[in-house]
Amino acid sequence: MAKSKKQLKKEQANMQTDQLELGFADGISYGGGIDTNFSYSFGDIGEFENTEEDLREKYPALKQAYEHYQSVLEVCKTKEAEDEN
Repeated sequence: MAKSKKQLKKEQANMQTDQLELGFADGISYGGGIDTNFSYSFGDIGEFENTEEDLREKYPALKQAYEHYQSVLEVCKTKEAEDEN
């Protein structure tokens, strides 16, 4: 008998939970004795090549969507201010 999507998803969720409880995730076992102390820095990333403004100028659809967002945001702020009074 074929399993329904709901049954299949439930089985998959149970398998994932079982793996986490056993200490397995993505085929890696996390056991004791492993040094998990590490550090990292974003200093090596450097500056992003494109700022948001550059991207809006480069992509007209993004610019249009951003302007629409700004308009809707202003309407919402105005409505909130009216509701407070």
